Formats: sequence, structure tokens, C-alpha cells
Amino acid sequence: MSALRFGAFLIVALLLIASGCAQQNDSPPPSDKEAKIKASLDKLDPTDRQLAEEQRYCAVETEKRLGSMDKPIKIMIEDQPVFLCCKGCEKRALKDPEKTLATVKKLKDHHESHE
Repeated sequence: MSALRFGAFLIVALLLIASGCAQQNDSPPPSDKEAKIKASLDKLDPTDRQLAEEQRYCAVETEKRLGSMDKPIKIMIEDQPVFLCCKGCEKRALKDPEKTLATVKKLKDHHESHE
């Protein structure tokens, strides 16, 4: 009887281990991410949307796509529009305006060179 219990336990344990090995990917498929980004960018007026698409990434958190966290935030630095992923980046963007504008230029140049 003990061997039977051990065998049943072993089978259950192996099944649990095997089911946990499946790759778990909680992030949405790329097409869903792009749809969300597009929907967020569509909340901007057409001129701002075009500028945000040219910048593509946040001027502070440069790995975050504009629109990935909802409608991008627009600020003006030295009469130039700068887009941010969220309100939380505004203080950092304004702290060093020259650096922020240089980052925006680099982001736009990079985007243009990859079209």
C-alpha cells in the first residue's frame, strides 16, 4: 500500500512540475501593444500625434514608447514640443532642458534613419 501511495504522489508531483514548465507570457502580443499605443496616440490632435510619432519614445524614460502608458504628455521647452510617457517625467525633463532637447533630437534622428 505504501508503494502505491508513493507512486500516486510521484505522478501528481510530476504533473504539477510539468504544468509549471509551460512558458508563461503575461505581456500582450505585439499587435495588441501596437493597437494600444495607436489608440493612445489617437487621443492627441493630429499635429501633436505626428510629432509624437516622430519622437517615438519618452524624452526621459527613453525605453518607454509614447502611448504605452496612455496619452503622451506634451510640454514645451525653449518653444519646442517635447513628449513624455507620463506626468511623472515632467520634473526630470524640465530639470535639464538642454539634455532633454538633445535626447528628443537623438530620438527623432534615430527614428528617421530607420524608416
